[in-house]
Amino acid sequence: MTVRRASSAGRQPKPGPTVPDIIETLEEPRAALLGLLRDLALALSGVDERTVYDGFCRHWTPAYYLGDRQLFHVHNFKRGLRASMFVSVRSLEPLILDSEQVDGELRQQLVQTSGNRGTKMFKVAVDAPEDVEAFRELVLIKWELAKDEQGAIGRSSRRRSPAPLR
Repeated sequence: MTVRRASSAGRQPKPGPTVPDIIETLEEPRAALLGLLRDLALALSGVDERTVYDGFCRHWTPAYYLGDRQLFHVHNFKRGLRASMFVSVRSLEPLILDSEQVDGELRQQLVQTSGNRGTKMFKVAVDAPEDVEAFRELVLIKWELAKDEQGAIGRSSRRRSPAPLR
């Protein structure tokens, strides 16, 4: 699924490239690394991929979602690939910091990342397959949290639904 952006003068939105299209434009080893990130995300139940236009960076970027919750997105910068994740200071950050599965250097990097309004934009350089594997642990934690939150929302909305009249 591609997120569309409006073009100028109110015309119909233009479709963006697909993630495979973006991967095809990359040189090695970036193409392989983005392929690994893609594979790790799509292996998770319920995850879908989209391309979103980043108006600040002015390029299309692959993004991975569970429902309406973005798990992460990936930028292709001149200096390398960066996997980025929005981290809630109240709910997600404590889980990451308490996880023994997450690399200690990544946990320290998260602690040092500043944020505003209770959210941090956590950026991880992806220069080698080992970086993908380390980032995978962060994705798994966020995916589990998102699944749990979706389940809680579903349960609470069912409780609030009035019983049918007979």
